[in-house]
Amino acid sequence: MSVPPPNPLINDPPAWLAEGAPHLWLPYTQMQTTPMALPVVKTDGVRLTLADGRELVDGISSWWTAAHGYNHPHIREAVTAQLEKMPHVMLGGLAHEPACRLATRLSEKLPGDLAHVFFSESGSVSVEIAMKIAVQYWINQGKKGRTRFVSFKGGYHGDTLATMSVCDPDEGMHTLFKGAIAEQFICELPSDAEKTAALDTFLGEHAHEVAAVVTEPLVQGAGGMRFHSPETLKTLRALCDRHGVLLILDEIFTGFGRTGTMFACEQAGIVPDIVTLSKALTGGTMALAATVATARVYE
Repeated sequence: MSVPPPNPLINDPPAWLAEGAPHLWLPYTQMQTTPMALPVVKTDGVRLTLADGRELVDGISSWWTAAHGYNHPHIREAVTAQLEKMPHVMLGGLAHEPACRLATRLSEKLPGDLAHVFFSESGSVSVEIAMKIAVQYWINQGKKGRTRFVSFKGGYHGDTLATMSVCDPDEGMHTLFKGAIAEQFICELPSDAEKTAALDTFLGEHAHEVAAVVTEPLVQGAGGMRFHSPETLKTLRALCDRHGVLLILDEIFTGFGRTGTMFACEQAGIVPDIVTLSKALTGGTMALAATVATARVYE
């Protein structure tokens, strides 16, 4: 068992950290060289309180999940009340009011007829579900071979095996996991006339292989906050319609007001065939995600 290197920011780590750190495998971290993690004992608003009493401002909101601040009283009271009644019931042949209410509210807030909600526990899984739905959409119509996806350079959609395949090929893990993940079509976003023409031509040649186009609308977050215009989204919608390809918008990072509208796709006035949601959905209090499809896809 390796022990993390000492952290110069921690003078006297609490016993729970000293004992537990060798067993804790952190995400996006080289555990052999990273210093011992900072011990957080309390959260409130935008602040994290460390074991020694120091306070930090969490400028990334726990990777963009704590959209309303930590320990928000309304959210805390709602979670507490639900725990007292029923913490969890699987949706396998069963249903309960919170799931029905949330599915209805999401359907009412999303544009168009995005009204069929499949719940899961994480953003990566919600994208995996969207990809499975897209593939099965074509299988159910008797159209075989439409199993690949078009995504874009600079994109990020998760770290499970399928989602890694549609992330940026250079900044993602394509090389490391070559042979273990599916090979997808990674293109340039149609942000100008030349790139639009190139994608148009590409889809014309490969649409028979493609289940869907998937992208983050307006801003590629993990790719370095790379922005594109609403016109680019309109172009994508038009190209997907022209070539008979589904459009998946990954709003896990952009959804719930982060770009100025409730959902980023609203700024382009378009409706995707499938949208994925997570992160801010529970205000950072628990794991929850949703994959939402239009009536055409659901039916």
